[in-house]
Amino acid sequence: MARYLLDTSIILRLVNPLDAQHSVARDAALNLKLRGDEPILANQVLYEFWTVATRPVSVNGLGWTPKQSASEMAALLQGFAVLPEPQTLFATWLSLVTTYGVSGKRSHDLRLIAWALDSAVPFIVTFNIDDFKPFTEITAIRPADL
Repeated sequence: MARYLLDTSIILRLVNPLDAQHSVARDAALNLKLRGDEPILANQVLYEFWTVATRPVSVNGLGWTPKQSASEMAALLQGFAVLPEPQTLFATWLSLVTTYGVSGKRSHDLRLIAWALDSAVPFIVTFNIDDFKPFTEITAIRPADL
């Protein structure tokens, strides 16, 4: 059984049946479970989900109320394991961003990679595959490839 970190791009499409890629995200999570693998979440993904879910549609959010977002969050927490943040997360993240010279928003991606490394999670499932390609520490997988 392998563990796969689900990126925020997967979660946002999974909870939104109106999204054109909803079925792809749903099928990826389901396929992992059916084959005996474990799709998991990091707290960071849940924070990012909340931010986008409650952000107005006019600025690339879902425009959901906090109540609707809380309901979807509860469903995510029931459906997936959420591993705790490793104590070494900050040190690993700092090493990665300095090694790769990463700045700005890309720092969030490196934090997910650090979390995966420190939690012994070798894979991340994401629609944003190019965001993770330069970093060889984990394997990024498109949901359609599962």
